[in-house]
Amino acid sequence: MSNRDNRYTIIEPMIAAGRIVTFTDIFKFIPKTVVANDMGKKVDRFNELMARVEKFTLEDLYIIARFCSIEEATILELANNEYLKRKGRSPKKKKEESE
Repeated sequence: MSNRDNRYTIIEPMIAAGRIVTFTDIFKFIPKTVVANDMGKKVDRFNELMARVEKFTLEDLYIIARFCSIEEATILELANNEYLKRKGRSPKKKKEESE
């Protein structure tokens, strides 16, 4: 990852600022083609996975998390939010937020 795209560094601050709340929000800041190529996936296959985020493997999600320097739990939350959004449901609030 020595030649890592500089745009990966913007992802963590954008999550902290609330500008990224779902998995696909990441790709407003870094192109899918960059991530797909860095993962060694064909862009067409990556687009198929993007259409059904639940088809990504945990390993794939953790690799993307590593590229973006975010925690594994964070990428899982983003993927879950994406899944729920596509199902027409909003994510459940965390305990501390609902109190």
